Amino acid sequence: MPVARALTTQRLSLHPLRSSDEPRYCAWFGDADLMEHAGAPLHPEAAASAFRASLAMMEQATPTAWLWVATERATGRDVGLVGLVTRDGMPEIGSIIVGSQQGKGYAYEALACVRDEGFGHLGLPTQFGCQLPVNHRSIGLMRKLGFEQVPRRPDRIHWYLSRATWAASFGSGTG
Repeated sequence: MPVARALTTQRLSLHPLRSSDEPRYCAWFGDADLMEHAGAPLHPEAAASAFRASLAMMEQATPTAWLWVATERATGRDVGLVGLVTRDGMPEIGSIIVGSQQGKGYAYEALACVRDEGFGHLGLPTQFGCQLPVNHRSIGLMRKLGFEQVPRRPDRIHWYLSRATWAASFGSGTG
């Protein structure tokens, strides 16, 4: 399985998560506002442990995570963290976008790039998503990305996108 590689979009640069990203990662995962729709904020020690675990997942012989720090190409300002993390054998797409960068279309731009990388370069057969029902902005985002809602548990909204559906709708000219 290929490793994460640097990516670019029209407005963003995405570099694979690296050891020098620990301070920003820990700050994001410790921020109660950013984590409002993702889960409980992490205490500093837990965030550092999660960071080390994320790097380890990316550095395995067969990676189980592909994470990127997104920054604005024009300014170098942080946009957030995007990626695919294997949970229960399924690659789950997701993002954390810093507050000052929300509402600018960066989540869609970054996640569309990651979705395409997952299918086109990494060769994933499917991708999944999961969100809290109160995260209304993510519902539209996941639909725009081509994901279909699937019934699971009432406390979470689950999404699914197959490689075949992606290829038919988005896949021409990518990868």
